[in-house]
Amino acid sequence: MKELKSKKNKKNAGFTLIEVVAVTAMLGVLTAMLIPSINGANDRTRNAKLKSDLATLDQAIQIYKLDKGAFPGTLDVLVPDYVAKNSGFLDAQNTTMSYSGSGTTYSLKGKNAAGEEVVSDGSESKQE
Repeated sequence: MKELKSKKNKKNAGFTLIEVVAVTAMLGVLTAMLIPSINGANDRTRNAKLKSDLATLDQAIQIYKLDKGAFPGTLDVLVPDYVAKNSGFLDAQNTTMSYSGSGTTYSLKGKNAAGEEVVSDGSESKQE
């Protein structure tokens, strides 16, 4: 008699179609709610990296000027003595940062994840 009951329970084990559809729908709703926050976190991370890169390049430019007496003509001359080898000076949108240096000023700019221009702290300031 026990064998008969256990076989009957095994036969009815599993999930119904409605249960599977309900769980799938819930997972879809949760995923839809989660995706915007993940994208926002990615943008914040890229923006933080841009600010850090701009600060690092500002310091490298200042040290170069102290050593050489003038601002570098391009950012490429900073490698490898003033900044580590890299794959390019890219901003948050993976485009090349804008740099120009002459006389007592320089301009270093990049774009954040939203496409807005971000200027480095040392840009356009008098360097004596």
